[in-house]
Amino acid sequence: MFKLLNLTKANVLAIQIDGKVKGEDYQSITPLIDGRVKEYGKIRFYIEIESIEGIEPAALKEDLKTYIKHFNHMEKIAVVGKTKWEKLWANLASPFVSGEIKYFTNNQIDDAKQWIMAGFV
Repeated sequence: MFKLLNLTKANVLAIQIDGKVKGEDYQSITPLIDGRVKEYGKIRFYIEIESIEGIEPAALKEDLKTYIKHFNHMEKIAVVGKTKWEKLWANLASPFVSGEIKYFTNNQIDDAKQWIMAGFV
């Protein structure tokens, strides 16, 4: 499940992932991504992983579709997680976006927020 975080503003979209990720989760997040891309051209994406209890195949499909559709629109992506698997997942997205993806551990959450907001006006 995706939850929108207070860090979200202008071209920065911030979400928390907690629980099982389903295809329908993208019905709420995809329009936000599309809208911000339309308004700002490039966006920054902050993803904070609380827990992932599984990912449905439909969710993987939607995730891939989103990255491919917005290949040139992702300026940078910060992923905050706890496990090596989450770091691997973040790195697997690299070929599908033109912007920089950086992984942070849970104890680096402030660094992740500073990095994603750096140069933000």
